[in-house]
Amino acid sequence: MKTLDQTFLKSLRNGNENSFKCLYNKYFDALYLFGHKYISSQDVVEDIIQESFVKVWEKRSSFYHEAALKAFLYKTVRNSCLNQIDHRKVRMTYENQSAKDIHDEDYFLKNVIDEEVRRIIAETVQKLPESARLIYLLGLKGLKNSEIAEDLDISINTVKTQKQRATKFLKENLKDLFIFLPFMV
Repeated sequence: MKTLDQTFLKSLRNGNENSFKCLYNKYFDALYLFGHKYISSQDVVEDIIQESFVKVWEKRSSFYHEAALKAFLYKTVRNSCLNQIDHRKVRMTYENQSAKDIHDEDYFLKNVIDEEVRRIIAETVQKLPESARLIYLLGLKGLKNSEIAEDLDISINTVKTQKQRATKFLKENLKDLFIFLPFMV
């Protein structure tokens, strides 16, 4: 394999696309075989190599020696392969745990209860008068009374009053839910 001379590296640093293509053609096969030692999937290895060359292109101005360029390519491929392996392990662990949870009756009941509680609360919030609902939802988003008043061009006292009415309405209409909730969990 012929080494890259300083003229070639300079043209690469200057963004010459033909130099980049030559670099790609020179190292692709070797990097593929190298990456394939870590990961068996052809598509994944090819994607990793493509991403590695993109990183070379982005950092092309910093390569003054072929040894540095070659080391960068191999380290980038290796690190990406290891990250892919770690990601796969995490995903498999999560999927295995999820598979166990999904078949568990308590998991099913908990999810049904969670979704029903959310649905009931959302329906009750929708029953609020429009102005109270808007103010209440803005408050839930973390806006302060003064910010809500400014945004809606109303007084702070109106905001406080509407929030109090909304809270009272929700407590009254959701009281049965809160009585049974501890027994459902």
